[in-house]
Amino acid sequence: MHDATLVAIRFDWATRTCTLEFAGAPDLLEPFAVVFSDVTELVVPAHQAWGSSVSVLEVVEQGPGRYDFAMQSGDTITVVASNNSFKPTPLRGTA
Repeated sequence: MHDATLVAIRFDWATRTCTLEFAGAPDLLEPFAVVFSDVTELVVPAHQAWGSSVSVLEVVEQGPGRYDFAMQSGDTITVVASNNSFKPTPLRGTA
């Protein structure tokens, strides 16, 4: 996931589903999404201590169900969920 470009974070309160949408990554040029279900916690800071960036530095699983997306802005997006899946997504406006 290093250098993946984060496009959007969507959270459906009713279904407790969080979707992180990416435009691609160096090793995966097509858009993709990571979908979390049964979400119990979502933390999305935007302090940008290292400057503005939409790129992922690294993703670390901090124990069962806790995922930290360290961004190149210096922020860490945290999702706590019991399930997750990866899915390719079509480019917007082409499907």
